[in-house]
Amino acid sequence: MTSIPAAPPLSPTQLRSVLVGLMLGLFLAALDQTIVAVTLPDIAQHLPGSELLAWVVSGYLLAMTVTTPIFGKLGDLLGRRRLLALAIGLFVLASLLCGLAQDMAQLVAGRVLQGIGAGGLLATIQALIGDLIAPAERGRYQAWFSGMFALASLIGPSLGGLLSSQWSWRWVFWINLPLGALAWFLCQRRLAGLVEKRRDARIDYLGSALLILGLGSLLVLVTRLGQQPQWLLAPNGLSLLLGVTGLALFAWQQSRSAEPLIPPGLLRLAPVRSGWLLLFFANFQGVGLAVLIPLQAHSAGGAGTSASQLMAVAFGAPLGAYIAGSLSARLQRYKPMILCGTLLMPLSLVLLALLPNLAGPVALLILLMCGAALGLQFPTALVAVQSAAPSSHLGVATGVCGLFRGLGGALGAALLSSLLWRLLPDCPSCALSEAGVALPTLDREALHNAFRHLLLIDAGLALLPLLIALRLEDRTLSRQLNPPA
Repeated sequence: MTSIPAAPPLSPTQLRSVLVGLMLGLFLAALDQTIVAVTLPDIAQHLPGSELLAWVVSGYLLAMTVTTPIFGKLGDLLGRRRLLALAIGLFVLASLLCGLAQDMAQLVAGRVLQGIGAGGLLATIQALIGDLIAPAERGRYQAWFSGMFALASLIGPSLGGLLSSQWSWRWVFWINLPLGALAWFLCQRRLAGLVEKRRDARIDYLGSALLILGLGSLLVLVTRLGQQPQWLLAPNGLSLLLGVTGLALFAWQQSRSAEPLIPPGLLRLAPVRSGWLLLFFANFQGVGLAVLIPLQAHSAGGAGTSASQLMAVAFGAPLGAYIAGSLSARLQRYKPMILCGTLLMPLSLVLLALLPNLAGPVALLILLMCGAALGLQFPTALVAVQSAAPSSHLGVATGVCGLFRGLGGALGAALLSSLLWRLLPDCPSCALSEAGVALPTLDREALHNAFRHLLLIDAGLALLPLLIALRLEDRTLSRQLNPPA
């Protein structure tokens, strides 16, 4: 292992400047998950190839999810400062290409490249928090980053609509150019004093390719299942075969590789395994609610109801994250907050299911509780993983956190929307898709009953992370940042 010569630790002023740049980079990656959705009709009118329109969103999410562990591993091997510069540069270049696209195929290709850059941003930035912040304080700072995700989800659709109506849909992508340049400047100037660890090791290219093949195929399959009432189709079978085969070969490759992409030793660390699973289930619930809330608004009062309910969840998440981060820093523990979050979620879902009216202020309060339950889990589960992982594998352990979050979100959207379709009575021709479901013609009472049963099923699924949290090891978090080996 080789290191950059030691440099003085960052001062509080330098640390604040770095964190501003890191938060801006994370904001860009999160913003592009939501800012594009509202401009899709405008894009379809101006670019040929509308059959590929759904992949403008899906391609970005799939690429971002699959590449996070790869970038995490590369950060452990090559150093995170240069990798962060590469990720920002790739994201900005892809944004430029998206804005210049002349047909849908070019736009989808640019979005995939943009997703790769976003995966690098997420993995590298969150790992850098582990490099710069002592374990006991990481929850506090990770809470701020969770707040950036919530802020991006809140302002993304509104900002996208404003840019598209005032100028053009292309500005949805071009706005990333000055913001990305500012993030690069803030990070690179201040991270010059960061001591980086590097290892002279061979990159597992074959393992990376197999992971992309396996996970990419499974994510494509899960995305299709959430959009189709009929699952037994030949393309779905092919995706399942490619996914299972790719992951099986990936596991075999990891057992024989001198430098595995995801070290098997990480799987033997109980807090790491538990943290990954907790992030999976938390995003399962978060994205599942984001999909179900607009659909149930058809039975509760329309688009205005949907917007207010989504905002309640979005406001609750940073509130819970702030509470979790502050308490974890004060108590030097992460388990109490995780327990509270995993207990609050099924309780909130049951209360929501028992409400006679999902459009009232009581429903908004319960949805705020759902958001707070998610916020209590996201930063603390990440702290649990980073505090247990060896410093030499901090990046890949953090990157796999992003992978499990992405998998949980994709499965939550697909499974809950498919279950809703099956709970609707006398609706053989009703099909779910990214554009929604033909719900306005259904009986409102039947629709409300379907949502009630679905929320109770979801509450039962939410008991699984509670069991994981109960068995989670409660470690004392150090207030000292361990020096690099």
